[in-house]
Amino acid sequence: MPKGKSIYSKEYPILVALLREVRDKAQLTQKEVALRAGVSQPYVSAVERGLLRLDTLQLRAWLKVCGSNLGKFGRELEKRLEEAGL
Repeated sequence: MPKGKSIYSKEYPILVALLREVRDKAQLTQKEVALRAGVSQPYVSAVERGLLRLDTLQLRAWLKVCGSNLGKFGRELEKRLEEAGL
């Protein structure tokens, strides 16, 4: 397991990009995700910029708001990480 915070890992930008794609595919603004997830828009922005990380339950809530789930997200993330050689 790598040492240090995951936001500084090579994998993290791929995760963040996928989070944004999931939101965009759901045709939701950051503000809409924030309202539905019970967080602030600046929080959503910070997550999407890679400044804050989500724990598993926060990720689940985010995905649910966007009409997705951990299974779909995880499969796509694994595919992209493998494609990137990570």
